[in-house]
Amino acid sequence: MKTIGEIIGILGILVNFLIYQQKDRKKVLKVKLASDLTWACHYGLLTAFSALAVTLVGACRETAFILTDGKNKNRKPLFVIFAIVAVITSALTMKDIFGLLPAFASLIAVFSYWQQNPTLTKILGIPISISMLVYDIMRFSIMGLVNEVLTLVSISVWFISLALSKSKNAKNK
Repeated sequence: MKTIGEIIGILGILVNFLIYQQKDRKKVLKVKLASDLTWACHYGLLTAFSALAVTLVGACRETAFILTDGKNKNRKPLFVIFAIVAVITSALTMKDIFGLLPAFASLIAVFSYWQQNPTLTKILGIPISISMLVYDIMRFSIMGLVNEVLTLVSISVWFISLALSKSKNAKNK
């Protein structure tokens, strides 16, 4: 099962890399949903239940945010609900202290994807990825480890392209 989980992790890496390359919020959320579903399969096959639970909550979170995005509804209850559920699922499934890392990452992700600024979502991807990087090391998830390193690279590519774009715009003025 571990081998199949790692193969699914390769697909997760490919999907996850695309998240931080999206320019519009709705696309970010849709790609994140696909990523969460892929990683849920990966962590389930590795019996990394804290990450599985938090990732499934993330899939529900992205679905709710997609459905309410752009609507004139008060979205604060969604933020509170998903933050509480992330903590509860981690508490119920953690094997050891490292099981808190997915909860920490999920709490940041709840805010990251709840608020509506794609730039801040990308910036908050850094502490999320670092938390999951440590968790993946402790759970021996090779593909999870590769994924988080590539996610950090993807965020860096975005920062570099943003800086180059601003530099180019400044020169053209």
